[in-house]
Amino acid sequence: MSNNGKLLAGVIAIGSLSLGASVLPSLPASASTSSVEASPAKGLLATAQAHRLGFNKTVTKPTTSTKTGVTGCGKGAQVVYENTGKKTGLVSEVLVCKSANGAASLIKREKTVGSASSLHAPKTLGSSAVERVSGGTTYAVFWQRGKILELVAFDANIAASTSSAANTPVTPLTATQQQAFAKAVLYQDAAAK
Repeated sequence: MSNNGKLLAGVIAIGSLSLGASVLPSLPASASTSSVEASPAKGLLATAQAHRLGFNKTVTKPTTSTKTGVTGCGKGAQVVYENTGKKTGLVSEVLVCKSANGAASLIKREKTVGSASSLHAPKTLGSSAVERVSGGTTYAVFWQRGKILELVAFDANIAASTSSAANTPVTPLTATQQQAFAKAVLYQDAAAK
């Protein structure tokens, strides 16, 4: 996992966004949950989709690992994208846990970390979805599909999130950023169903 990926994916504190399904005109053909368990990269946000959302640079190509560093989730995949003009970033990550209970315990932990706002994740993600904001600039949504734990993180200001400033003020997402984030979440969710 790259440093950028660690910064974004380690966001375990995410801001709740109003991510309505109405922003997504159509979803791509999806892999089955069992194929994502076998090959986690199949559940990631595709490069073509990220590019359509304005993330024109792939910072870290889709990478699969059996050393995730997450207890109970020994297999995972991650890809990191950047919008170089707007200095925003997007991380797509999938973890395959040994059991649905293992994934659920990670979601439960995430619900106690970081801060949340009054915005909400798409209902299509189910009741497991949790949103947080971390470092003032990184928003993330975590959700579960059986043994699979999914994460999409959006960094609204890469320069601020990579600085060592401890008290970075919260950078609210613009309506356009919220829409791109919502689409990224829903695209990834469709890929893993």
